[in-house]
Amino acid sequence: MSENNGNEQSRIIKTQDENGQVYNFELVDIMELEGQEYGLLVFLDEEEAQGEEEEQEVVVMRLNKENDSYIFETIEDDKEFNKIIAYLETDSDEIEES
Repeated sequence: MSENNGNEQSRIIKTQDENGQVYNFELVDIMELEGQEYGLLVFLDEEEAQGEEEEQEVVVMRLNKENDSYIFETIEDDKEFNKIIAYLETDSDEIEES
């Protein structure tokens, strides 16, 4: 789970796992599906920070607003996750066909 103070220009999101390990992500986009917002994030590691380009894996996290902050949460429900992936694949196919 992670917080962002709502600053639109801050595209770097820090998350912390249950063991206290901190990970850095770049917020690529925010999408909405059935009234719920989701953040599309790209993992930033040391190699990418040094400018080496690799195929980037996109991570999807549920986005909830609490007060003036946004909370990024891991999606643990397989049904919800699969619905998001199906939506993204459908949207991606439509873009490729254009």
